[in-house]
Amino acid sequence: MYKRRQILSFNQQKLVLFLMLVMIVSFTLIKPEFINARSVDNILRTFSMYGIASMGMTLVILTGGTDLSAGSNMALAGVVGAGLLGNAIGAANPIKLPFILTVVIALAVCGGIGCLNGLCIAKLHIAPFVSTLATMSISRGFVYVVADFVVRGVSGSPITFMNNGYYMIGLGNVWKIPIQLLIFIFTFVLLYVMLKHTRVGRAVYTVGGNREVARLAGMQSDNIILLCYTLCGALAGLSGLILVGKLSSASTVAAQGYELDFITAVALGGTSMSGGNGGVVGTLIGTAFLAVMNNGLDMINIPSFYQYLIKGAILVFAVYIDIFFQKRAECNKQ
Repeated sequence: MYKRRQILSFNQQKLVLFLMLVMIVSFTLIKPEFINARSVDNILRTFSMYGIASMGMTLVILTGGTDLSAGSNMALAGVVGAGLLGNAIGAANPIKLPFILTVVIALAVCGGIGCLNGLCIAKLHIAPFVSTLATMSISRGFVYVVADFVVRGVSGSPITFMNNGYYMIGLGNVWKIPIQLLIFIFTFVLLYVMLKHTRVGRAVYTVGGNREVARLAGMQSDNIILLCYTLCGALAGLSGLILVGKLSSASTVAAQGYELDFITAVALGGTSMSGGNGGVVGTLIGTAFLAVMNNGLDMINIPSFYQYLIKGAILVFAVYIDIFFQKRAECNKQ
Protein backbone atom coordinates (compact mmCIF):
# COMPACT_ATOMS: atom_id res chain seq x y z
CA MET A 1 0.00 0.00 0.00
CA TYR A 2 2.77 2.46 0.94
CA LYS A 3 4.69 1.76 -2.28
CA ARG A 4 1.55 2.26 -4.34
CA ARG A 5 0.96 5.61 -2.65
CA GLN A 6 4.53 6.62 -3.47
CA ILE A 7 3.95 5.81 -7.13
CA LEU A 8 0.74 7.86 -7.10
CA SER A 9 2.60 10.85 -5.62
CA PHE A 10 5.33 10.51 -8.24
CA ASN A 11 2.74 10.53 -11.05
CA GLN A 12 1.17 13.66 -9.60
CA GLN A 13 4.57 15.34 -9.35
CA LYS A 14 5.28 14.57 -13.01
CA LEU A 15 1.97 16.15 -13.97
CA VAL A 16 2.73 19.29 -11.92
CA LEU A 17 6.20 19.56 -13.49
CA PHE A 18 4.67 19.30 -16.96
CA LEU A 19 2.10 21.99 -16.17
CA MET A 20 4.85 24.22 -14.76
CA LEU A 21 6.83 23.85 -17.98
CA VAL A 22 3.74 24.80 -20.00
CA MET A 23 3.25 27.79 -17.71
CA ILE A 24 6.86 28.96 -18.11
CA VAL A 25 6.61 28.77 -21.91
CA SER A 26 3.25 30.60 -21.89
CA PHE A 27 4.44 33.43 -19.62
CA THR A 28 7.62 33.80 -21.70
CA LEU A 29 5.61 34.13 -24.92
CA ILE A 30 3.38 36.78 -23.33
CA LYS A 31 6.21 38.58 -21.48
CA PRO A 32 9.72 37.75 -22.82
CA GLU A 33 11.28 39.46 -19.77
CA PHE A 34 9.78 36.67 -17.63
CA ILE A 35 13.04 34.77 -18.01
CA ASN A 36 15.47 37.65 -17.49
CA ALA A 37 17.87 37.72 -14.53
CA ARG A 38 15.73 40.00 -12.37
CA SER A 39 12.62 37.88 -12.84
CA VAL A 40 14.46 34.63 -12.10
CA ASP A 41 15.95 36.19 -8.96
CA ASN A 42 12.46 37.20 -7.80
CA ILE A 43 11.14 33.68 -8.46
CA LEU A 44 13.97 32.13 -6.45
CA ARG A 45 13.36 34.46 -3.52
CA THR A 46 9.61 33.82 -3.53
CA PHE A 47 10.25 30.09 -3.87
CA SER A 48 12.64 30.11 -0.91
CA MET A 49 10.43 32.12 1.45
CA TYR A 50 7.31 30.10 0.64
CA GLY A 51 9.30 26.87 0.59
CA ILE A 52 10.63 27.14 4.13
CA ALA A 53 7.15 27.58 5.63
CA SER A 54 5.74 24.91 3.28
CA MET A 55 8.30 22.41 4.59
CA GLY A 56 6.85 22.90 8.06
CA MET A 57 3.32 22.57 6.70
CA THR A 58 4.38 19.27 5.10
CA LEU A 59 5.25 17.85 8.52
CA VAL A 60 1.86 18.58 10.06
CA ILE A 61 -0.07 17.36 7.00
CA LEU A 62 1.94 14.14 7.07
CA THR A 63 0.54 13.57 10.58
CA GLY A 64 -2.98 14.05 9.21
CA GLY A 65 -3.34 17.63 10.46
CA THR A 66 -3.03 21.17 9.15
CA ASP A 67 -1.89 24.56 10.44
CA LEU A 68 -4.05 27.59 9.71
CA SER A 69 -1.91 29.80 11.96
CA ALA A 70 1.17 29.76 9.68
CA GLY A 71 0.51 33.17 8.10
CA SER A 72 -0.15 34.80 11.45
CA ASN A 73 3.05 33.25 12.82
CA MET A 74 4.97 34.81 9.94
CA ALA A 75 3.62 38.24 10.89
CA LEU A 76 4.27 37.61 14.59
CA ALA A 77 7.90 36.69 13.95
CA GLY A 78 8.28 39.88 11.96
CA VAL A 79 6.99 42.28 14.60
CA VAL A 80 8.85 40.49 17.42
CA GLY A 81 12.15 40.39 15.53
CA ALA A 82 11.95 43.94 14.20
CA GLY A 83 10.49 45.33 17.41
CA LEU A 84 13.23 43.96 19.65
CA LEU A 85 15.91 45.74 17.61
CA GLY A 86 14.72 48.99 19.19
CA ASN A 87 15.65 51.16 16.19
CA ALA A 88 12.30 51.38 14.41
CA ILE A 89 11.09 54.75 13.16
CA GLY A 90 9.07 56.23 16.01
CA ALA A 91 10.06 53.40 18.35
CA ALA A 92 8.93 53.87 21.93
CA ASN A 93 10.00 50.57 23.50
CA PRO A 94 13.16 50.67 25.65
CA ILE A 95 14.35 47.21 24.50
CA LYS A 96 17.37 47.09 22.18
CA LEU A 97 18.79 43.66 21.37
CA PRO A 98 21.36 42.44 18.83
CA PHE A 99 20.16 40.95 15.56
CA ILE A 100 20.94 37.30 16.36
CA LEU A 101 19.11 37.44 19.69
CA THR A 102 16.01 38.97 18.08
CA VAL A 103 15.98 36.11 15.54
CA VAL A 104 16.27 33.47 18.25
CA ILE A 105 13.47 35.02 20.32
CA ALA A 106 11.18 35.43 17.30
CA LEU A 107 11.67 31.80 16.28
CA ALA A 108 11.14 30.65 19.88
CA VAL A 109 7.86 32.59 20.11
CA CYS A 110 6.54 31.07 16.87
CA GLY A 111 7.79 27.63 17.88
CA GLY A 112 5.88 28.14 21.14
CA ILE A 113 2.67 28.87 19.21
CA GLY A 114 3.27 25.69 17.22
CA CYS A 115 3.89 23.78 20.46
CA LEU A 116 0.57 25.10 21.80
CA ASN A 117 -1.12 23.75 18.68
CA GLY A 118 0.51 20.39 19.24
CA LEU A 119 -0.55 20.25 22.87
CA CYS A 120 -4.17 21.10 22.05
CA ILE A 121 -4.27 18.44 19.31
CA ALA A 122 -2.30 15.66 21.02
CA LYS A 123 -3.29 16.10 24.66
CA LEU A 124 -6.68 17.81 24.54
CA HIS A 125 -7.77 16.00 21.36
CA ILE A 126 -8.98 19.20 19.72
CA ALA A 127 -9.33 18.92 15.94
CA PRO A 128 -6.34 20.50 14.09
CA PHE A 129 -8.65 22.79 12.13
CA VAL A 130 -10.20 24.22 15.31
CA SER A 131 -6.96 24.44 17.28
CA THR A 132 -4.96 26.19 14.56
CA LEU A 133 -7.89 28.46 13.70
CA ALA A 134 -7.86 29.62 17.32
CA THR A 135 -4.09 30.18 17.39
CA MET A 136 -4.33 32.00 14.06
CA SER A 137 -6.50 34.57 15.83
CA ILE A 138 -4.31 34.56 18.95
CA SER A 139 -1.11 35.09 16.93
CA ARG A 140 -2.64 37.91 14.91
CA GLY A 141 -3.81 39.52 18.13
CA PHE A 142 -0.27 39.37 19.52
CA VAL A 143 0.98 40.95 16.29
CA TYR A 144 -1.09 44.07 17.03
CA VAL A 145 -0.14 44.06 20.72
CA VAL A 146 3.59 43.90 19.97
CA ALA A 147 3.39 46.48 17.17
CA ASP A 148 1.51 48.92 19.40
CA PHE A 149 4.07 48.39 22.16
CA VAL A 150 6.94 49.16 19.77
CA VAL A 151 5.37 52.06 17.86
CA ARG A 152 2.95 53.82 20.18
CA GLY A 153 1.15 55.83 17.55
CA VAL A 154 -1.81 54.86 15.43
CA SER A 155 -2.95 51.34 16.31
CA GLY A 156 -1.76 48.81 13.75
CA SER A 157 1.13 50.94 12.48
CA PRO A 158 3.93 48.94 10.78
CA ILE A 159 7.39 48.71 12.34
CA THR A 160 9.76 50.30 9.83
CA PHE A 161 13.48 49.86 10.51
CA MET A 162 16.95 49.36 9.04
CA ASN A 163 19.27 46.51 10.00
CA ASN A 164 22.07 44.85 8.04
CA GLY A 165 21.33 41.39 9.43
CA TYR A 166 17.72 41.41 8.31
CA TYR A 167 18.70 42.98 5.01
CA MET A 168 21.07 40.08 4.38
CA ILE A 169 18.51 37.33 4.97
CA GLY A 170 15.88 39.24 2.99
CA LEU A 171 17.84 40.61 0.04
CA GLY A 172 21.46 39.51 0.49
CA ASN A 173 23.51 37.20 -1.74
CA VAL A 174 26.48 34.88 -1.40
CA TRP A 175 28.28 34.54 -4.75
CA LYS A 176 25.12 35.86 -6.45
CA ILE A 177 23.02 33.15 -4.74
CA PRO A 178 20.20 34.55 -2.57
CA ILE A 179 20.90 33.85 1.10
CA GLN A 180 17.29 32.83 1.63
CA LEU A 181 17.72 30.15 -1.06
CA LEU A 182 20.69 28.77 0.87
CA ILE A 183 18.55 28.76 4.05
CA PHE A 184 15.85 26.89 2.17
CA ILE A 185 18.29 24.29 0.83
CA PHE A 186 19.68 23.73 4.33
CA THR A 187 16.15 23.32 5.74
CA PHE A 188 15.14 21.00 2.91
CA VAL A 189 18.15 18.72 3.36
CA LEU A 190 17.64 18.51 7.13
CA LEU A 191 13.96 17.60 6.84
CA TYR A 192 14.55 15.19 3.96
CA VAL A 193 17.15 13.29 5.98
CA MET A 194 14.91 13.33 9.05
CA LEU A 195 11.87 11.98 7.20
CA LYS A 196 13.64 9.37 5.09
CA HIS A 197 16.53 8.17 7.24
CA THR A 198 15.61 8.49 10.90
CA ARG A 199 13.31 6.73 13.34
CA VAL A 200 11.49 10.00 13.98
CA GLY A 201 10.74 10.36 10.27
CA ARG A 202 9.34 6.85 10.03
CA ALA A 203 7.18 7.59 13.07
CA VAL A 204 5.78 10.71 11.37
CA TYR A 205 4.54 8.60 8.45
CA THR A 206 3.18 5.90 10.73
CA VAL A 207 1.29 8.36 12.94
CA GLY A 208 -0.21 10.01 9.87
CA GLY A 209 -1.14 6.69 8.28
CA ASN A 210 -2.71 5.05 11.33
CA ARG A 211 -2.30 6.40 14.84
CA GLU A 212 -3.51 3.15 16.41
CA VAL A 213 -0.84 1.17 14.56
CA ALA A 214 1.74 3.69 15.75
CA ARG A 215 0.56 3.24 19.34
CA LEU A 216 0.72 -0.55 19.10
CA ALA A 217 4.22 -0.26 17.66
CA GLY A 218 5.29 1.62 20.78
CA MET A 219 5.63 5.02 19.12
CA GLN A 220 4.99 8.15 21.14
CA SER A 221 2.35 9.64 18.83
CA ASP A 222 1.74 12.68 21.03
CA ASN A 223 5.44 13.61 21.00
CA ILE A 224 5.61 13.27 17.21
CA ILE A 225 2.61 15.55 16.76
CA LEU A 226 4.09 18.03 19.23
CA LEU A 227 7.41 18.04 17.36
CA CYS A 228 5.82 18.53 13.93
CA TYR A 229 3.64 21.45 15.00
CA THR A 230 6.51 23.11 16.87
CA LEU A 231 8.74 22.87 13.79
CA CYS A 232 5.92 24.15 11.61
CA GLY A 233 5.54 27.22 13.81
CA ALA A 234 9.28 27.90 13.90
CA LEU A 235 9.69 27.51 10.13
CA ALA A 236 6.75 29.84 9.48
CA GLY A 237 8.50 32.30 11.78
CA LEU A 238 11.73 31.96 9.80
CA SER A 239 9.84 32.75 6.59
CA GLY A 240 8.35 35.76 8.36
CA LEU A 241 11.81 37.08 9.26
CA ILE A 242 12.88 36.72 5.62
CA LEU A 243 9.80 38.69 4.54
CA VAL A 244 10.60 41.42 7.06
CA GLY A 245 14.21 41.56 5.85
CA LYS A 246 13.00 41.93 2.28
CA LEU A 247 10.67 44.83 3.10
CA SER A 248 12.55 46.46 6.03
CA SER A 249 9.10 46.74 7.57
CA ALA A 250 6.97 44.50 9.78
CA SER A 251 3.32 45.03 8.99
CA THR A 252 0.44 43.96 11.21
CA VAL A 253 -1.42 42.65 8.14
CA ALA A 254 1.57 40.81 6.66
CA ALA A 255 1.18 37.25 5.33
CA GLN A 256 -2.61 37.17 5.58
CA GLY A 257 -3.85 34.13 3.67
CA TYR A 258 -0.37 32.72 3.13
CA GLU A 259 -1.36 29.47 4.83
CA LEU A 260 -3.50 28.73 1.76
CA ASP A 261 -0.39 28.95 -0.42
CA PHE A 262 1.55 26.61 1.87
CA ILE A 263 -1.24 24.03 1.95
CA THR A 264 -1.61 24.29 -1.82
CA ALA A 265 2.12 23.73 -2.34
CA VAL A 266 2.03 20.61 -0.16
CA ALA A 267 -1.07 19.23 -1.89
CA LEU A 268 0.34 19.95 -5.36
CA GLY A 269 3.47 18.01 -4.43
CA GLY A 270 1.47 14.84 -3.85
CA THR A 271 1.37 14.75 -0.06
CA SER A 272 -1.91 13.16 0.98
CA MET A 273 -4.15 15.57 2.88
CA SER A 274 -5.24 12.65 5.05
CA GLY A 275 -1.63 12.07 6.15
CA GLY A 276 0.85 9.23 6.00
CA ASN A 277 2.23 9.78 2.51
CA GLY A 278 4.29 12.39 0.68
CA GLY A 279 7.33 14.39 1.61
CA VAL A 280 9.42 17.49 1.14
CA VAL A 281 10.54 16.63 -2.41
CA GLY A 282 6.95 16.96 -3.60
CA THR A 283 6.53 20.16 -1.62
CA LEU A 284 9.62 21.58 -3.35
CA ILE A 285 7.92 20.93 -6.71
CA GLY A 286 4.61 22.40 -5.55
CA THR A 287 6.31 25.51 -4.17
CA ALA A 288 8.25 26.01 -7.42
CA PHE A 289 4.96 25.82 -9.33
CA LEU A 290 3.39 28.52 -7.13
CA ALA A 291 6.47 30.76 -7.28
CA VAL A 292 6.51 30.64 -11.08
CA MET A 293 2.75 31.23 -11.23
CA ASN A 294 2.80 34.15 -8.77
CA ASN A 295 5.62 35.91 -10.58
CA GLY A 296 4.02 35.35 -13.99
CA LEU A 297 0.58 36.56 -12.91
CA ASP A 298 2.12 39.69 -11.37
CA MET A 299 4.10 40.41 -14.55
CA ILE A 300 1.02 40.21 -16.76
CA ASN A 301 -0.87 42.40 -14.28
CA ILE A 302 -3.54 39.95 -13.12
CA PRO A 303 -5.38 41.61 -10.15
CA SER A 304 -4.76 40.02 -6.76
CA PHE A 305 -8.41 39.05 -6.23
CA TYR A 306 -8.30 36.96 -9.42
CA GLN A 307 -5.12 35.34 -8.14
CA TYR A 308 -7.00 34.20 -5.02
CA LEU A 309 -9.59 32.57 -7.27
CA ILE A 310 -6.86 30.81 -9.23
CA LYS A 311 -5.08 29.56 -6.11
CA GLY A 312 -8.31 28.23 -4.63
CA ALA A 313 -9.06 26.40 -7.87
CA ILE A 314 -5.55 24.93 -7.92
CA LEU A 315 -5.97 23.61 -4.36
CA VAL A 316 -9.21 21.87 -5.38
CA PHE A 317 -7.43 20.51 -8.47
CA ALA A 318 -4.50 19.22 -6.41
CA VAL A 319 -6.76 17.36 -4.00
CA TYR A 320 -8.84 15.99 -6.88
CA ILE A 321 -5.92 14.56 -8.83
CA ASP A 322 -4.73 12.84 -5.65
CA ILE A 323 -8.17 11.20 -5.38
CA PHE A 324 -8.17 10.44 -9.13
CA PHE A 325 -4.83 8.63 -9.02
CA GLN A 326 -5.95 6.66 -5.95
CA LYS A 327 -9.17 5.53 -7.66
CA ARG A 328 -7.28 4.55 -10.82
CA ALA A 329 -4.84 2.49 -8.78
CA GLU A 330 -7.73 0.69 -7.06
CA CYS A 331 -9.34 -0.08 -10.43
CA ASN A 332 -6.06 -1.44 -11.80
CA LYS A 333 -5.65 -3.58 -8.70
CA GLN A 334 -9.08 -5.15 -9.25
